[in-house]
Amino acid sequence: MKTKIPALLLFFLAAMSSVRAQNPSPVQKIRAVENGLTPNAEIIFADSVSKHFNIEERMHYYNIPSVSIAVINNGKIAWAKAYGLADVTDNRKADPHTLYQAASISKSINALCIIKLAQDGKLDLDKDIRTSLKTWTFPDNDFSKGKTITLKNLLSHTAGLSTGGFKGYEKEDRLPIINEILDGKLPANSDAVKPVLIPGTTKQYSGGGTLVTKKILVDNINADYVGLIRTTVLQPLGMTGSTFVQPLPVHYKNFAVAYDINKKEMPGKYYIYPEQAPDGLWTNPTDYAKFILALQRSLREEGGFLNKKMANEMITPVLEGSDAALGVFIKEKGGEKYFTHTGANMGYRSIYYGSFNTENGVVILINSDNDKILDELVNSVAMAYNWKGFYNPEVRKLVKLPDTLTNQYIGEYQSDQPALKIKIIRKNDELQLSARGNGNFERMYFTSNSSFFLMSSPNTLAARISPNNGKDYNLVVKQGDKALITVRKIN
Repeated sequence: MKTKIPALLLFFLAAMSSVRAQNPSPVQKIRAVENGLTPNAEIIFADSVSKHFNIEERMHYYNIPSVSIAVINNGKIAWAKAYGLADVTDNRKADPHTLYQAASISKSINALCIIKLAQDGKLDLDKDIRTSLKTWTFPDNDFSKGKTITLKNLLSHTAGLSTGGFKGYEKEDRLPIINEILDGKLPANSDAVKPVLIPGTTKQYSGGGTLVTKKILVDNINADYVGLIRTTVLQPLGMTGSTFVQPLPVHYKNFAVAYDINKKEMPGKYYIYPEQAPDGLWTNPTDYAKFILALQRSLREEGGFLNKKMANEMITPVLEGSDAALGVFIKEKGGEKYFTHTGANMGYRSIYYGSFNTENGVVILINSDNDKILDELVNSVAMAYNWKGFYNPEVRKLVKLPDTLTNQYIGEYQSDQPALKIKIIRKNDELQLSARGNGNFERMYFTSNSSFFLMSSPNTLAARISPNNGKDYNLVVKQGDKALITVRKIN
C-alpha cells in the first residue's frame, strides 16, 4: 500500500532543498577560501581577475611551513583548519590544536584581563599609574613630569613610552626578570622603558607600555601573572589550550617550530619572550577566536564576559583620530568596523579581525617570518563570506609594449640635480626598473605605451621618452601634472 505525502509537506521539502542548494556548504566555503588568494591586496589585473592561487601554492611561494586558521561566521566558529608542517625536521603536521606564539596579539588578551578586573572593581582604568607601581619606580623625565598616565594610555599606546617591541631570548640565555627588562639592565636585551613623548598627545606603539601594565597586575592583583590570566580570561572563555608560560613547558608537544623567511629553523626551535603580556601567549586560532566571540557578544548584549559599557570602552580609541583602543586597533572597511591586531615574534606572525556588528571574524597564525600570506588569506575569507566592502581591489588592464618602444626604454639614465641613477632592463619578457643604483629591480607594469606603475608605488606614473640630440633619449616621469624626474640616457 502506497502512503500519500501531503502536498504541503512536498512543498516544504522542495523549499528546503532549494535553500540547501542556494547556501554553500562549509566544505564549499573552505574550498573558496583555500583557492581564493590573490598576490596583491590593492591591485588585480584585468586579464587575471579570475586567476587566484591555492593556499598551498602561496605557502610554497613564501617558504611558510604551516598556516593555521579559524573563521567566524554569524557568531560561531564556522571552521578551523591547519596546513603544512609544524616541524619540518620531524615531518610533523600542524593541526587545529597546534600552538603558535601569538606575538603582539597577546596584547588584546592582556587588555581584556585588565578591563575585566576594572569591571570587577579591582583596577581603575583612569587612575594615575604611579600610585599602583609598588616595586618599580616610574622613570619620569621632562616629557612626563606632572602629566597623568593611566592604564587606558598604556593599553592604547598613548602614554608616550619607548620600546616598541622585544627581541626574544635563546634557550641557553639567562632570562631577565621584569624590573631588569623595564630598566634595560642585563641580561635584558632591550632598551629601558621610558617617556619619549608627552603622555596623552599622540600614538606611540609601545610594547614597553604593555609590560608596565603587567607590572601593575603583579604588584596589585597577583604576583603569578600566568595564573592570573588563566583564571581571569583563559579558563572562563574556554581557551584551555592556551598559556602565557614562557618558555613552553616540556609536556607541550604539539607546538609549531619557528622558522625564518628562508624556512631555516630558529635556535632551540623558538625564542623565549619573558615579557609575556605584550608578546608571550601560546595559542591556536580556535582558542583565540573565543576571545573575539566573547567581545562581540559583550558588545551586542548584556550578560557577556564584559558588560556593554566596558566592552565599548575596549573598542573606543583614546585619542580622537587615532585607531588605537584598549589592546586593539579599530579599522573601518566598507562601512563596517573591526577590532584587529597583528603580531610578529621571531619565526611567528599573526593577525585577527572581529567585526562590530556582523559577528564575523578570522584568526590566522603561521610559523614563519614571512607575513605576506596573512593579508591574502584575510581577503580570501572576506570574499568567500561576502564581508561587504572589506576587500575592494582596483582592477587595472595591462598592455604589451611594441618591441621598438621597449628597446627605447632599456638602458641607464642619470641626472645631475639631484643626483639620480635609473636602470631599465628587460627580464622574463618584461621591463624592470632599478632606482638609486641599488641593484634592486622591480617590474614596470604598463597600462599604456606611456604610463606605468610599480607595486612599491602603485600610483600611475606617466613616462615620456624623447630623442636627445637625435641620438640618445631623455626620460621624463610625471605624476599628474607634476614632473617627478627627468633623466638622460647614458648607456
